[in-house]
Amino acid sequence: MSKPSKFSMLFAGLFTISVLVARLILGGWNNALWLPLGLAVFSFGFAIFRDWRMFLEFFSLRTTKHGMNMGALIASMIVFLVAANFLAVSRDKKWDWTSEGINSLSEQSVKVLENLQADTDLTLLYRIGENDETTRRQVTEVANYYTSASKKFHLKVYNALERPDLAQKFGYTSGPYGLFLVQSNSPDGKGERHVKVELPTEEEVTRALLRFSRDKKKVVYFVSGHGEHNIELSGPESVSQFKHDLEVFYEVRSLELSKSPKVPSDADVVIVAGPRQAYLPVEIDALRDFAKRGGHLLLAIDPGAGHGLASLTKTFGIEFQNNFLLDARATIPGAGNIAVLGHVFSKQAEATKQFRSGFTLFYIASALKRAPDAPKEFKIDEIIRSTEDPVASSELRSDSSVQIPGPHNLAMEATGHLSGGERSGGEKEFDVIVVGDGDFLRDNLYRSNLNRDFAVNAIASLAKDAELVSIRPKVPVGTKLEMPEQKLLILLFGFLLPVPIVLFFTGGLLWWRRKAA
Repeated sequence: MSKPSKFSMLFAGLFTISVLVARLILGGWNNALWLPLGLAVFSFGFAIFRDWRMFLEFFSLRTTKHGMNMGALIASMIVFLVAANFLAVSRDKKWDWTSEGINSLSEQSVKVLENLQADTDLTLLYRIGENDETTRRQVTEVANYYTSASKKFHLKVYNALERPDLAQKFGYTSGPYGLFLVQSNSPDGKGERHVKVELPTEEEVTRALLRFSRDKKKVVYFVSGHGEHNIELSGPESVSQFKHDLEVFYEVRSLELSKSPKVPSDADVVIVAGPRQAYLPVEIDALRDFAKRGGHLLLAIDPGAGHGLASLTKTFGIEFQNNFLLDARATIPGAGNIAVLGHVFSKQAEATKQFRSGFTLFYIASALKRAPDAPKEFKIDEIIRSTEDPVASSELRSDSSVQIPGPHNLAMEATGHLSGGERSGGEKEFDVIVVGDGDFLRDNLYRSNLNRDFAVNAIASLAKDAELVSIRPKVPVGTKLEMPEQKLLILLFGFLLPVPIVLFFTGGLLWWRRKAA
């Protein structure tokens, strides 16, 4: 190769390296880089043109042809790897082979994403600290499930100290991080909307997404005036946490039937939570009339409270037995075994069909059963039952003389028409869930295992909001390998030990023969 060609090749290499280094320093492409890139191409082309005969002879050599075949194979492999990585980055696709589905979204979340009408950003604002990396990793892991399932879902991460404008707009003033769902162009024409996400979990993100799709909140009434659990105060005896969860999707109001013995027409669900005083007949008739009009009720009532609602539950074909369930596995320190666990869940009821494991905890609960004279037209489902361990007693004492062994019904659901068994007059179908305990809604028990999920699911089911049914966290379940001792010995001495020994001596024999050859 002539000297001018050598210098041209050298300049072509130097210009190419300068372009790569400058691009790394600038963090991207700059139009000024076209000049050295053009000089690199010109220098390389000049060297080829100057000594084209030498290059032609070089490529006609046999050794060059063999080398080119290997080079073509290597180049093809490089092109394949680059293409595979490009497709993996540009078209992210995941397959979840776990039986619990822990690496993918639930069907409910996927359905919500399919109905997403506007681009939505999951925006994370954080402050630099000890846990910022952990928080970003958790949020990114959850967000990846959503971004892979919908092109309209995006993740954006900002340092709140660098973006005080966003922190002010979203109201992020304290805490290690703030997580928000943001729609810049909402389909209803109301401009940008944002919703706070409490925790970086699938359940909370999907619940927040559902808030964008609800233009009008349904109304849920809590009956008051009979010693029911207070929704206005906070503390272990109140139901403030339950109310807070409901207010995400519903408008929660208080209802005093003693002042106006009629359920308002805008009521979607009426809740009776742990009354301690007797209802007047006119108040019971008001609740019965609401059900006759197709109303939906949650009756969470305690035994021995004197509320007088057993006659109301019997209207729906459910008998409130007003006894006490005692479970030795649910002993309360200082009080004894006055609680009971619900382990068996209905697979048909919307409120419980997603439960795969866990339990509900009820405090001083009564058993329920189907009333002997319940109309056949009523659909009655035993949605939560205990195991055989708890016993039902007429007294709140473990040494009671009358003890009925389990299993016992702890919660039941009834649907039908209240018109003497006939569908007439355009009456709508009622839906009533009866729970033999009102204490499970209290703040000190509300987050015990499945209590919160059951309570929220019950209201979502009654309000006919199946998409709001709580998403249970997915817990990995290990696969057990159980092997009898005889088979384990066969595996150990018949395969695990002989195979390495045979391979070792075979390798040594081959090495010796090659050495002696």
